Amino acid sequence: MNETPNWVRFARRKLPTLGRAFTKIVATIGPASEPRIDELIDAGMNVARINLSHGDEDDVRRRIAALRAASARKGIPLGILADIRGPKLRLGFFPQRTLDLEEGQLVWLIEGGGMAEPGRIPIDFPGLLESVEKGQRVLLADGAAELVVEEKDSGGLHARVVRAGTIGDAKGVHLPDSRLSQMVPTEEDRRDLELCRELDVDLVGVSFVSRAEEITAVRACVPDALVVAKIERVTALENLEQLLDAADGVMVARGDLGVEMELEQLPMVQKTLIQAALRSGKFTITATEMLESMVHSSRPTRAEVTDVANAVLDGTDAVMLSAETAVGKYPVEAVEAMQRIARAVEASQRYHDLPRVGFRSSEPTFSNAVALAAAQAAEALGVERIICFTETGNTPRQLSRYRPHAEVFALSPHMRTLRHMSILAHVRPMEFPHKPTLEDMLD
Repeated sequence: MNETPNWVRFARRKLPTLGRAFTKIVATIGPASEPRIDELIDAGMNVARINLSHGDEDDVRRRIAALRAASARKGIPLGILADIRGPKLRLGFFPQRTLDLEEGQLVWLIEGGGMAEPGRIPIDFPGLLESVEKGQRVLLADGAAELVVEEKDSGGLHARVVRAGTIGDAKGVHLPDSRLSQMVPTEEDRRDLELCRELDVDLVGVSFVSRAEEITAVRACVPDALVVAKIERVTALENLEQLLDAADGVMVARGDLGVEMELEQLPMVQKTLIQAALRSGKFTITATEMLESMVHSSRPTRAEVTDVANAVLDGTDAVMLSAETAVGKYPVEAVEAMQRIARAVEASQRYHDLPRVGFRSSEPTFSNAVALAAAQAAEALGVERIICFTETGNTPRQLSRYRPHAEVFALSPHMRTLRHMSILAHVRPMEFPHKPTLEDMLD
């Protein structure tokens, strides 16, 4: 009698991640969650996010070391996503820390940080005059006030307030009608990317990206990382097809995106983005205020539960927690809540009856054909697991695209490949120390 192959024995063993949702959970690491990383992994965190806009290099090094150590202790491949800053535009400062703008008021917008003067509002962005033209909108304090540029000269932009509001120190500025002269990555981004490369970060989120060449430039800095295009600007939506071609995945960053468009447009934009990514075979992360009330409350609101559930039904690969886990009072409970919501949706017949975009948009390649055949065969036979061996993660990535009813157990001896797969819906990456032979797999 032939001895049972190693990979068969491996597949039969009790697996530590069984029972988790198909949809992945990204949790932002901050002061509230750094001491509780093991608990976050136990609760269902698949990818840990580090926002490079907050903290210094020592903080980043310490947190990544702690994440790697916890991942090793738990025996679960944990992906690490680092968000670079990008060209974030911010207001300067005000003598009273805030300033009330009235409808019809005329103000002068000037380049540079520093303190505001009467009638003059500083914007800390060196490309302001190059980027904005007469008739274009300027949104101050993340959309609290809206201005339209009436005149432009070498000293600044003369703009009129068309929607009144209160603005404050260092709040965000958006130029929804403009093409920014400053491209990603900035010099500050390049320094951050050097650190990401040194620390072997698995995924890099590119903030305020608008063009495919920006993704290409970031990839050149971190060739071993997956590059995520954060869709935060209307110009990114306009160039979505090119960004999908260039990036490995996209983030539906609803916070900044919601400033640049009417809020009621966001739900359909989210669905459109996720569907487009599925057709392209790219993963998606849905983010921003998903369980925001859990910063202070141990339970989410009904609306938040519905928001997470709808993102899962839309077909997102992952849902993301930001302030909830970074600075909130209940970081572990937030991950647990997200896990329960995703599992409840995935247990419904409605989830499995959803039309799968990947089935209708298969590319005529050998790997896609094999993945599609495996997904359809698993569904027809009612099997619970698809086991595949992978060197690069390509086959599990294709299987994930088709959202099979079975769970995909992706076995690889390469830890980087395993961590890259931690973001893929329906894929459970697991370390397998032996590279199987063809005879083993056919036995």
